[in-house]
Amino acid sequence: ELGWSQSAYSRFERRAERRSIGFVDASEVAAVLGLELTASLHPAGDAPRDKGHQALLDRFHRELSGAFTIRAEVPLPGPGDPRVWDLVLRLADLVIGVEAETRIRDMQALVRRIHLRERDGGVDEIVLLLSDSATNRRLVDPLRLALGERYATPARQVLKALRSGTLLSGSGVLLL
Repeated sequence: ELGWSQSAYSRFERRAERRSIGFVDASEVAAVLGLELTASLHPAGDAPRDKGHQALLDRFHRELSGAFTIRAEVPLPGPGDPRVWDLVLRLADLVIGVEAETRIRDMQALVRRIHLRERDGGVDEIVLLLSDSATNRRLVDPLRLALGERYATPARQVLKALRSGTLLSGSGVLLL
């Protein structure tokens, strides 16, 4: 079905040919086997930031108490998990994961991503940091509602704890 000779396919199965296989060839082999080939891209190392995202993180950093230990681009703890936290803040035994978004584009995808980070992220609390824009201001209340009770901590209370270096009483969403 691939149009390959039996010997070429046999070499492919045995990995006898040291050449790399292209995405199209791999996809065709997968289709013949009743499989679907998928791919995704994830940042590796220090990912390049767009100016808006970096400016948002810089504004946030200036709001934080010096009591926090701050690390950027921290991998999630699962072995081989390619996801990273934008920032991780530590204060005593409290670990806070920070995810920054310049613009809410797909609320359902964002909620799903944050809930997966709750499950896999290895942190006690999460701060979802949003740029203060007209779009985000319009969507922040529905976003908090969609995220659930855990994110009901008022933004002022979250910001006050972060500025004073005290423990958060829950996860939250901040516009900055």
